[in-house]
Amino acid sequence: MANVDKTVVNIPLVREEGTVVTAIALTSDSANNDTETLIITPTGPANKIILIINEMAASTGGTMTVDCKAGGYWAALAMETVSVAVSTSVAIVFQAAAHKDMDDNTIEVMITPEVGSKLATNHGATYQIMQMPD
Repeated sequence: MANVDKTVVNIPLVREEGTVVTAIALTSDSANNDTETLIITPTGPANKIILIINEMAASTGGTMTVDCKAGGYWAALAMETVSVAVSTSVAIVFQAAAHKDMDDNTIEVMITPEVGSKLATNHGATYQIMQMPD
């Protein structure tokens, strides 16, 4: 199983303004069961990061899963696996002390397709990532 690592850019939200938050396609599509890891670098408190994962392929999809590994701080704790059912979207907000890596301050989130599927072809999977203002 191959994994695509993708460094993502947080879209900063601005109070009292509309902000375009475009859905970005996941690209892991080489083989069935390939995963994709989003590498997030918060530019503010990590609990103000919002990640939305979208499953867009009603006819060929299935349930994707999302995992976030434990970070390196005192409260390190892996996130319980989140399921993203066919034709749904799930929003996730992160606990900074639980998930941030001490060395590079990143949060790694892995998206896994339904067994025997591909994230791009079978799920039409996309993500949106934004950061709330301080």
